[in-house]
Amino acid sequence: MNNISGDKIKNIIAMANYCYSCNRCVNVCPLSHIDVFYPQKLVVDLLFSPLKEVLENHNIWDCLTCGQCTNYCPMTQERVGVRFPELILELRKLAFNDITQLDKIIQCETHDEIFPLISKIMSDDNLHPNKLEFLEKTSLKTINSGEIAYFVGCLPLMETIFYKSDIKYINTPKTIIGLLNEANIVPVVLNEKCCGHDTLWRGDINTFKKLAEYNVKLYRDAGVKTIILGCAEGYRTWKFDYPKIIKDYDFKIIHFSEFFLKEKILDNVRFPQETKIKVTYHDACRLGRLGGKLYDAPRELLKQIPGVELIEMENIRDDANCCGVSAFMGCNESTRIFRQNRINEALETGAEYLLVPCPKCLTHFDCYLNEPSLEDDNKNLINKIKVVDLASFIGELLFLV
Repeated sequence: MNNISGDKIKNIIAMANYCYSCNRCVNVCPLSHIDVFYPQKLVVDLLFSPLKEVLENHNIWDCLTCGQCTNYCPMTQERVGVRFPELILELRKLAFNDITQLDKIIQCETHDEIFPLISKIMSDDNLHPNKLEFLEKTSLKTINSGEIAYFVGCLPLMETIFYKSDIKYINTPKTIIGLLNEANIVPVVLNEKCCGHDTLWRGDINTFKKLAEYNVKLYRDAGVKTIILGCAEGYRTWKFDYPKIIKDYDFKIIHFSEFFLKEKILDNVRFPQETKIKVTYHDACRLGRLGGKLYDAPRELLKQIPGVELIEMENIRDDANCCGVSAFMGCNESTRIFRQNRINEALETGAEYLLVPCPKCLTHFDCYLNEPSLEDDNKNLINKIKVVDLASFIGELLFLV
């Protein structure tokens, strides 16, 4: 820890100094409720204890970085204040190469660290992934250069990794590209690399920079001006994190729901279903509290679909409960209760579908519903509600997937 930049520490302490111990963050932090992590205690210790001691006494890798605490912090505004997820991110950057933190990182990793490993491999300049096999034997039209692009992200990889799951991750890109084609828009779709979201939030800034630089160059060389994203984490990363490390960053980043509304993509689409469908919608952290509060567009898009009734859960928008997983870290018995609570919230609405805009939320809600350890009374949950990606849901209704 001796080679840590003094400027970085000053920035962390400057954020911590905004805190005046009102304890609101603890009241809303989901991990505080289960006695795992306390944001206010960490902030206070940063002010009065050496950094090495703080990292020993607090597991900064436990934090979900869901942003709920920052949302209620009276001393935090858009660009100033405690900004707890950003504070945690800066601490992780500092601690990532600290060997004393290794065990804590490993304990919080899920799926045998396969995702950070894949990102690390992808960051090699000499390696170029092939994630576009799903386009083969389809009528989907894409191009290699132009002004409008669609970023596929890691969905094809997740389709392979979670092969035992019933989730069809590639239905998301198939739907988005298919509907763009219906509107006579042929998007640029390239063999990009991982956006780097997970590596960034693990504190691996070097790998993140390599991925960001590769992707940005790829799209610049293709003449792209606007990038459409269907993944909450990819959206957050391209819109808010890339501009911090890439010079002269001038892409327009837009979520597919925003783009579909703006370009009236669904206006001339005929939905064949006749029966009413009740759905509820989960606000992912990276699209909501950490994504510029993109709450309205997905809901407005659903309202355009005939027969679909949106029934809101008790906690939505800024108060939406986190799924309990961030950057494929923290999926454990402690955070399992968050998935259980959110699923129960969805069930209370009477909805047939829980729609989500984030592949992490999708994966772990579905995982909970299919747990072999569920009690007999809960084993029929999978028959009561289906967890589906927002775009995939639209694609299914239109028989695009």
